[in-house]
Amino acid sequence: MKIHDSILGLIFVLIGTAILYTVSSYPQMPGQDVGPAMFPGVMAAGLVVFGGILTIRARVLPGPRQLFALGDWAHSPRHALAGLSIILGCAAYAFFSTVLGFLIIAPMVLFVWHLAFGVSVKTSLVSAVLTTLITWAVFYKGLGVPLPWGLLKSYAF
Repeated sequence: MKIHDSILGLIFVLIGTAILYTVSSYPQMPGQDVGPAMFPGVMAAGLVVFGGILTIRARVLPGPRQLFALGDWAHSPRHALAGLSIILGCAAYAFFSTVLGFLIIAPMVLFVWHLAFGVSVKTSLVSAVLTTLITWAVFYKGLGVPLPWGLLKSYAF
């Protein structure tokens, strides 16, 4: 899918503006010029500036004026279902991760995604399990991110 650069640029400007509005209410750090709004504010200003440049450039320079263009993949049911599986997988994680837990829902979602994108069953299973365990180890054990335990709460360590 091709989205015209003028639309993408405008989206970046709007996101950057919303972030700038949000961080404007962040408290100042006493005795410092740098506060909690500094980094997100600089990034948001970059989104506004470069999104504006992208929008202006797309409107001024010659090129296609079509705002949206679907690729050949859009006419393939397999590819459309693979794309839909991403959205449904994210929704399933959002709705069921607290109840089932990361170590149960993540490999199931990853397994389905692998199959949807044409990976063999054996490779999908191994990859889903290993990816889940590595992700859990890095985020839960390494970085201290509180991933949900769900049904495995009694085994949490």
